[in-house]
Amino acid sequence: MIKRHILFLDASHLTAYPISGKALLAEESFAADAAGLEAFGAYLARHRDGVFMLLADVAEEGFNLETIPKSSGSDRAALVKRKLAQYFYGTPLAMALAQGRLKEGRRDERLLLMALTRPQHFEPWLAVLDAAGVAFAGVYSVAQTLVNLLPKAALMTKAAPQQLLIVTLTRGGLRQTFFVAGQLRFSRLTSLATGTLEEAAGATLLEAAKMHHYLLGQRLIERGQPLAIRILAHPAQVAAMRARCRDTTELQFDFIDLLQEAARAGLRSPLPDSRAEMLFCHLLARKPPAGQFAPPAYRQFYRLWQIRLALKGASGLILAGALLFAGKQGLDMLQARDAIDQIEQQTRIDQQRYDTTLLALPKIPLSTENLLALVNRYEAVLQRSPGPAPLLVQLSQSLDAFPDIAIERIEWSIVEQLAPAPRTGGNGAPPATLPMGTLGPYAQAIVEARLPPRMAGDQRGQLTRVADFALHLGATPDTLVTLLQQPVDTQSGQTLKSSDGKRTLEAPKFSFRVTRKLQGIARE
Repeated sequence: MIKRHILFLDASHLTAYPISGKALLAEESFAADAAGLEAFGAYLARHRDGVFMLLADVAEEGFNLETIPKSSGSDRAALVKRKLAQYFYGTPLAMALAQGRLKEGRRDERLLLMALTRPQHFEPWLAVLDAAGVAFAGVYSVAQTLVNLLPKAALMTKAAPQQLLIVTLTRGGLRQTFFVAGQLRFSRLTSLATGTLEEAAGATLLEAAKMHHYLLGQRLIERGQPLAIRILAHPAQVAAMRARCRDTTELQFDFIDLLQEAARAGLRSPLPDSRAEMLFCHLLARKPPAGQFAPPAYRQFYRLWQIRLALKGASGLILAGALLFAGKQGLDMLQARDAIDQIEQQTRIDQQRYDTTLLALPKIPLSTENLLALVNRYEAVLQRSPGPAPLLVQLSQSLDAFPDIAIERIEWSIVEQLAPAPRTGGNGAPPATLPMGTLGPYAQAIVEARLPPRMAGDQRGQLTRVADFALHLGATPDTLVTLLQQPVDTQSGQTLKSSDGKRTLEAPKFSFRVTRKLQGIARE
């Protein structure tokens, strides 16, 4: 948890308020001298891990209302810096509070320029903060807490007026803060000599009358218009202050319950009187304003603290993501393990069922290996059962298509592997292959056939006839036809001789081998 400390600085002392939950405890107070600065340095050394915010309640404040052309980015920053240098030369503790844009003309941006005009009062404290190397968030004023943090509805107990003066009492004195249409215009602090209730009540009436005359001179209120004043006071002291602060034609007083406002803000620390510095410190810690007065050089350790905090947050997110991923992986692993256990259990059930089924079967006087071999032999016999019948049927169909070819001899067999094909497919014929592979069994027939005698002198016709017959016979799927001997010797080493008309014409003979894959008979 972030440990925050609010440093309340007035004209003579700096008080450290460490935050504990919703309560503020005044831990130590330091005087504006060498001993006080040394003690403050020791206090910072004991709380190096905390975040510090300085709330100033001093009389040396400046306020100016200014307008700048509509701009953004570095151009706007340069304009604001130039305006601050013009109005508050010599103090680095200056800032600009944006208050919207004008509704007419160029719609320029309206700024309230604010500064703490006595930087010498802050420099020793800021130097000790910088030397300690603690995370210093910035310098804020009490007027800022009234603008940004105190609920406006609680300040305006009657119908909301356009001009409103808020009077608050702190250890530093009596502060009057003027608002126009709910926006801060300026604030001033009047020191009190004794700080008693009677002095505070008399100073409230006197300063309110002065403020009314000043506002008339600045034309911030119209002549004859009463000034609405809200006084933040302790309920036990309201009667004494009301006895001095009576309504007039120029001043209209109303009181706001300090304890009620503290309870609404969530402050649990007791408030014994009308001094509200603890409420302002609590409001600052609860919701810091966007702007502050300290230069960037004094806030470098706070920037480093923000970066370190962001890195810790990012590392925490990464760690949370890694843990979530690891958890998901573990959950997936458990689910996979459950699935494996279910599969193993189902496998055991199936194995038991299988074993039970086997035990219920009649006993066979054969071993498993012998039974498997018997089944394989049965399947082999079943596959060979068609025999040469399909092959002979196919051959007869081709003979019907070529009736002039006669069969002299058929020698059939069943083989497991194909015989190697001749290099030239017989006497010059190209080798043939079986498209569906070489796994058996096959029905095979070696056939010797002859052509009609009338073709004895027509060698070209013999070759053509035999080729057509082989093509027709091999057109059936899963059939391989291999010519073993042509009717005409076409080898180049033989001498061609003219035919002798006196010789007896003999029928040309040829032989071939036909192979067909056995498909077997499907078992029911």
